[in-house]
Amino acid sequence: ALDGVVRRLDLLVDDSDGVVLGRLRIPVPPPPPDARSPHVGVTAVWDTCRSLMTSLVRPAPVAAAQPETHRLRIEADGVVLSDLDTPVRDLSVTSRGGGGLADVVVRTASGEDVTVEAEAVTVSGADFRYRADIRTAGPVRTRTWTVRPGAWSLMLPAPASADAAAGARW
Repeated sequence: ALDGVVRRLDLLVDDSDGVVLGRLRIPVPPPPPDARSPHVGVTAVWDTCRSLMTSLVRPAPVAAAQPETHRLRIEADGVVLSDLDTPVRDLSVTSRGGGGLADVVVRTASGEDVTVEAEAVTVSGADFRYRADIRTAGPVRTRTWTVRPGAWSLMLPAPASADAAAGARW
């Protein structure tokens, strides 16, 4: 039998029944991988010829850099924290364990952090990916996460009493 104390914990649940036990993040998208890799042998010879030919003609236009921010509308309990005209570097939503509120932190490109506590967080904008605990999901255009107070529990060992600790032999 398990002995211990049951600790009730909050849960974040999204509108598609996805579950977040700990932390939700919408980080900046990673840069695309470098398409050019070092070649050897015959491929290296062709790369040299291609390089010589491209030096004789106009260079191809460079692809646009990956954006370092998102354009998202973020609402916490119906209050707008960030709108589409404010670039967002990062969003973090963490259930605090108990109490029915989540910590919401919006980091903007200007360096300003907006921190609130909320029962529900809605994010909308162009296709974005999010990280729920360790799983990446998306792309989605809109997602709402709601705190479910005490939705799951964890059995923790009971603190040892002074009498039991005195009689223990280690």
